[in-house]
Amino acid sequence: MRIFEAIRPGLLIVLPALFVAGGTCITKVYALDRSTGQGPVSVQKSNNDADDEAAGSSIKTAKASTSPGLSSSVQKEDEDQSGATETADGPPSTSDLTKAPLDALNSVVDATRNAIRSYLAGNKDEAVKSLEYAADQGHAPAQWKLARMYAEGDGVPRDDLRAFEAFSKVCDRHADESPDSPTAPFVANSFVALGSYYLNGIPNSAVKANPSRAREMFNYSASYFGDAQAQLILARLYLEGIGGAKDLKQAVRWLNLSAEKGNRIAQAQLGQLLFSGEAGMKQRARGLMWLSVARVGADPQKDAWIIDAHEEAMEKASEADRFAAIAYVSQREKRTK
Repeated sequence: MRIFEAIRPGLLIVLPALFVAGGTCITKVYALDRSTGQGPVSVQKSNNDADDEAAGSSIKTAKASTSPGLSSSVQKEDEDQSGATETADGPPSTSDLTKAPLDALNSVVDATRNAIRSYLAGNKDEAVKSLEYAADQGHAPAQWKLARMYAEGDGVPRDDLRAFEAFSKVCDRHADESPDSPTAPFVANSFVALGSYYLNGIPNSAVKANPSRAREMFNYSASYFGDAQAQLILARLYLEGIGGAKDLKQAVRWLNLSAEKGNRIAQAQLGQLLFSGEAGMKQRARGLMWLSVARVGADPQKDAWIIDAHEEAMEKASEADRFAAIAYVSQREKRTK
């Protein structure tokens, strides 16, 4: 079974719950035309990385290294409006969780707050209404959360097409957001979600599998936003030669970028490639170093393959390789502190 066997787009982005406390721009990304299925396609490559190119097809589920937080985004908007940051004294009281009528919502911040309170109280219908209000005002985190809810069937009937359209709005309106902006993680994640939809297509809809468009989505998120999840996917597409030529050097490059950001899957796969020399650049000590880094914190059940890969490499490594790997690990720890 290929490692890129069809995975539902809603499962590709494995993120914790949203409601937790917390250069070259591209051209507009056009939203879906239901009659033709033509979604976001007009993506212009970054001219400061001419060889950045992704590929398209199905891909295995991989956890994202970061999780956008809506509460922190609301807090930032409070700062912009009042010059002061509000701090929560604790969980909202029962009276705080009462529904606020939509006609009383006089700002995106109010709507988003109400969405958070309603969601935490289990009133997802009201949360959706408030999110829709904020999303209509162009609020990227609200648009993103709505898309995730439809993609996962979280409080609403699962609807991949509506999720696709909501993710498209995020990318369309916020594609040129600064990578350092508080909303950047939501935008980057939306590009990854669109990429997964284009890899697989949406059954019984006008959105068909389109590897070339998926390639653009992953490439932009990986290169412009520096998203670790997109970088991992892009690397694995290069490994498989999906949607374009197989390029092991590019695969190593993107794996390294993702690994440096702490993506454990990227760390382990990079370690395997370097240790085995499969990428044409055999570096056993450095490969063992990355496998050792990935091994730290690996879950015995979910990451059993990482543990096995590390143990196998340790058995095959020479004493010199082991000592060099320890030195590399030490150097990396000093560099990342």
